[in-house]
Amino acid sequence: MRYRVLADAYARIEATASRVEMTSLLAELFGATPHQLISRVVHLTRGKLWPDFEGVEIGMAEKLAVRAVAEATRTREAEVARRLSRGGDLGAVAEELCEGERREAILTVEEVHRELVRAARAAGKGSRGAKLETVATLLRRATPVEARYLVRTVTGKLRLGVGDMTILDALASAFGGGREPRSVLERAYNLTSDLGLVAETMAREGVAVVRRLHVVVGKPIRSMLAERLADPGQVLRKLGGRCAAEHKYDGERIQIHKQGSEIELYSRRLETVTLQYPDIAEAARRHIEAREAIVEGEVVAVDAASGDLRPFQDLMQRRRKYGIDEARQAVPTAFFAFDALYLDGRDLTEEPFRARRSVLSSIVVPGERFGLVAQREVSSVAALEDAFARAIQDGCEGLVCKSLEGVYQAGARGWLWIKLKREYRHEMIESVDLVVVGAFHGRGRRGGAYGALLMAAYDPKQDLFPTVCKLGTGFSDEDLAGLHERLAPLVRSHRPPRVQSQLVPDVWFDPAVVLEVVGAEFTVSPVHTAARDLFREGGGLAIRFPRFTGRYRADKGPEDATTVEEIAEMYRRVRRRV
Repeated sequence: MRYRVLADAYARIEATASRVEMTSLLAELFGATPHQLISRVVHLTRGKLWPDFEGVEIGMAEKLAVRAVAEATRTREAEVARRLSRGGDLGAVAEELCEGERREAILTVEEVHRELVRAARAAGKGSRGAKLETVATLLRRATPVEARYLVRTVTGKLRLGVGDMTILDALASAFGGGREPRSVLERAYNLTSDLGLVAETMAREGVAVVRRLHVVVGKPIRSMLAERLADPGQVLRKLGGRCAAEHKYDGERIQIHKQGSEIELYSRRLETVTLQYPDIAEAARRHIEAREAIVEGEVVAVDAASGDLRPFQDLMQRRRKYGIDEARQAVPTAFFAFDALYLDGRDLTEEPFRARRSVLSSIVVPGERFGLVAQREVSSVAALEDAFARAIQDGCEGLVCKSLEGVYQAGARGWLWIKLKREYRHEMIESVDLVVVGAFHGRGRRGGAYGALLMAAYDPKQDLFPTVCKLGTGFSDEDLAGLHERLAPLVRSHRPPRVQSQLVPDVWFDPAVVLEVVGAEFTVSPVHTAARDLFREGGGLAIRFPRFTGRYRADKGPEDATTVEEIAEMYRRVRRRV
């Protein structure tokens, strides 16, 4: 299969502002792809080479990519850099420099994928040179439009705006004839986190075989998510009058996969983080008594002298590629397990939480800085209030209240788990996690920087990001100075298809960066699109006086942001109290 087929499809996808049309174009591409290549095509369309948990990234810095473009097009580096500074898109620069040459489309998908994997795996002395030569060689043989997307792929800036749910919709259309198989595909993806595997199984063997895909050690399960409520009485009513009240730690959610003596750790974003937390991996080897197991829990930073819990920001010092031993000494950690998802060939995700907790208790041998999440079963408001107070006293954020009979809803948010956190008890709006989708240029003191960001929630039903506020306060000078660099890879020339906005910012971004935001209250707005028409015709929900808390949610992807339904429920609660 010629790589030109992908590049032409990407160009059409990039040019559309319609998610429906994007899905149709993807379905057309997938349908034209040989079955043996569908996995690679799906991953390349995500801007990846393999699933996230494989940890295979090209990792080519823009400066090195500039050299590759210069060598491939026989252009001075300074000229490539000048054109890049003018337009901000190295892919477009590569395309422009290739325009004068007549090249046939000879690159294949197999070749491109193979060579990019080779570049990604280059390590040690001479690895930069190997990456440079591999990419330059591909570019010398690429047509202009192929050069655009090759460069964007290697620099991690594909700019298509395609989300995983959109890919699932397209696969259902291409190989299932419509929306009907969509839920089966999503379930398989939630249990394996491998879109390529799901796509290839669907293309080769059909929906019946996809339905049989199951949990596998070494493939992370997409995290089950919780709803949120402020009233303990409401929590109990939602959960049938009785629930397990667990401490909610201010840490990072981690999934431990154990196979014999081999341990892998995965973040909620499906990234391999074993190297960042070697102490947790070592402890898991000692304290999880099972041949094969998948255990989920929270990694928390602790004070080495007192044993007290430290905040999430301290823990993020552990998320680094270098200086791991020093960070381990400076920021010790503890692990609190809260769920068992797999044990020695037994998929536990369809079993009730009570049974999963029993399994967890039987295989986790508590030790220093490794044990079970504090939990108690409650059946009254008074008991839940007491559990909440104890959690706060122990340095936690609050509680996660869980249905004792609920299954594990991988990748889904539902009323089987409900968060009850400290800030939910105030009249002011609780903190929310929102996605940056645009920016407005600053003026005056903020001239030359972004003055405000356009923020959106996530609507999982429509796979869209509707806006809820413009965010301009709470940023330090360092934050403002770093926003351009942080957001530069996400710039789009037009509104991304999954962004739903009436406001037109100076710059659009692909939804990717998640910030924690607080504010005074929710109001119905004629310009914002979250929960549009739900409370007033022509009006959506907006946050009044929003403020950045200073917390970048690097542990969350855009689809993990606060949902539109959560925001609507917060607004309903405020209205009931007025």
